[in-house]
Order: sequence, then structure tokens, then C-alpha cells
Amino acid sequence: MQKVQVQAEIDVKSFLSQLGTSELEDFLRETAALLKRRKVGDKKAKEAALLRRLNEECALPEAHWQRFRSLDVKRQSSELTAHESKELFQLIKEEEQLRLKRIQILGELAQIKGISLPEIAKELGIKAPGHAE
Repeated sequence: MQKVQVQAEIDVKSFLSQLGTSELEDFLRETAALLKRRKVGDKKAKEAALLRRLNEECALPEAHWQRFRSLDVKRQSSELTAHESKELFQLIKEEEQLRLKRIQILGELAQIKGISLPEIAKELGIKAPGHAE
């Protein structure tokens, strides 16, 4: 036989009202501890999901980078055709969009951890472009 949810809530309330003060305090402490463990688990799951997204969604494939470097060499030596120039521009645009997405995900991750964006970047070993040491 299936129990109705409303009845279950009444049973819990009835049970709680029958507890003594110290028993109720113990119950509430245990409930608070359970809730905290669940929230920590949720937080860890969110962090893991964001890190997964960062790795899977925020990087151009190596083939794109190779093509970018090849086109950039041609650009620096003024040998870029109009078609190649458009291709290079498109690759730059794609990389900028991924960089923006990366920053947004890092921001979410920093917020979950309660730290700043530079702190999360440092924690993950991410350096700003042009700032490699």
C-alpha cells in the first residue's frame, strides 16, 4: 500500500512533538549534520562538473592551434592570402569565445569555493595569456 506524502509529514510532526527537549535537540543536531554533508557533497559535485566543463568545452583542438600558428607565421611575414586572413580571424574569434566561456566557468568555480577569480586561476595553475613565467 502506498502512503500519501501529506500523511508522512503529519507522522514526522507527530513524532517530533512527542520527543523531549534534549532528544529533539539531538535530532536537530543530527539533521543539521546530515544537511551539511549533503550540501558539501552537492558543492563537490558542482565543482567536479565545472572542472569537467572547463577541460571539455574550453580549449581549441590541437589541430586548430597548429593551423593558427601556421597562419600567424604567414601573417608576420606578410604572406597571408585574403582567405587565410579570414580563416585566422575566425580561429581568433573562436579562441576568444572559448576564453570568455573559460572565465565564466572559473568565476562560477571561484564563487562556489568562496575565493577570487585570480585565486582560483592560481589554484588551478592557469596563467593569463602573455603572463607565462
